[in-house]
Amino acid sequence: MRKIYTFVMYLLVPVVLLRLLWKSRRSPAYRHRISERFALRKLAPADVWVHAVSMGEVVAVTPLVERLIAQNLRVLMTTMTPTGSQQILTRFKSQIAHQYIPYDLPLCFHRFFKQVKPKMGIIMETELWPNMVYEAHSAGVPMVLANARLSDKAYVQYHRLRWFFAPMLAKFTWIGTQSELDSQRYQSLGAPSSKIIMLGNMKFDLSYPQSNHTDLDGLKAAWGLHRPVWIAASTHEDEEAQLLAQLPRIKQAIPEILLVFAPRRPERFQAVYALVQQQGWKTGLRSQMHTIKPDNDVVVLDSMGELLQCYRLSDYVFVGGSLVPIGGHNVLEPIAMQVPVFCGPFMQNSKSVCDELVKHQALQIGASAEDIADKLIVLYQNTAKRAQQIEHASAVLRANSGAVARYWGKIEEVLQGSM
Repeated sequence: MRKIYTFVMYLLVPVVLLRLLWKSRRSPAYRHRISERFALRKLAPADVWVHAVSMGEVVAVTPLVERLIAQNLRVLMTTMTPTGSQQILTRFKSQIAHQYIPYDLPLCFHRFFKQVKPKMGIIMETELWPNMVYEAHSAGVPMVLANARLSDKAYVQYHRLRWFFAPMLAKFTWIGTQSELDSQRYQSLGAPSSKIIMLGNMKFDLSYPQSNHTDLDGLKAAWGLHRPVWIAASTHEDEEAQLLAQLPRIKQAIPEILLVFAPRRPERFQAVYALVQQQGWKTGLRSQMHTIKPDNDVVVLDSMGELLQCYRLSDYVFVGGSLVPIGGHNVLEPIAMQVPVFCGPFMQNSKSVCDELVKHQALQIGASAEDIADKLIVLYQNTAKRAQQIEHASAVLRANSGAVARYWGKIEEVLQGSM
């Protein structure tokens, strides 16, 4: 069956290249470094290869990579998206090697492993690529699946192809899951129970780089030092429109509030800016500091690598991908910055995390943009309730921390066995 899969993958190469070029019309970074996606770039050997598909996974694995660096291990980190690549460069600079992950073709991964010769590979969350796993196995590279999870949607889709995934999962040295539910799901897909270990969610062990953006204080001064700031983070198409529809009512209750949009995809920056302007709001653009003024109603954060630090400047955060059926994004990042967090109903990508937070009154989920606006106004008017939500969230973070240490113990065992 893998031969058929591989044949189809080779047929799709022209389509994939055209898709990259199409995406590069709005995000030029997609047309750069294409040779890396075919493992054509010369690579130096590394002790450990870490793959994190995009920005969220890079953030989650950062504390683990920091431990690898502290042990003087040579690390190669791969990602699939420009946003993930930028996050790696921001966090680690020249401390590690970095490139895009090759496409899942046998020739590409054969070249990749022949050059890198890693002592082990660490794959984050749900990146299950058959040829990657089989070529690693052929090259004698122990592979582990870390922070493994399966959303409801992914589980249903993968379970239909259980016969395809089971042999691949059996080749992992171990699979470290976020929760007992994830353990059960991986076992149901055919992973040997002896290889599944519930180690927890690394996203609770947050690690943030020191800001290199010395003008962030200047940003706050530009839009007004004492204004309440509401960041709508990682938003997707239609979410900005839904939130803007609620802004007149919110401003009636909180006249000085500033709404900051941080779109998930860089290619949407200009479209969001245009949308806000079309609706008549006084708008500023992060890349054009002269447009940011104390009378702005909205600011669009059209920069990369600043969102985590901007959380420090905020008073409330809405996490996007949750008012539309995307599945939501990382709510733990703003929570770690001591900011009350709201999200919409579509949070299936982080269901176990959100359930835990909601249970302890540490996260507010709104059924709609209108509901979120209501909750925001209530929290603004009740400072004690705001402080209580922040404290409850901090307590949940403390109670669930320690996953990185558990993963590190298991990774050390693999490294010692391969050296």
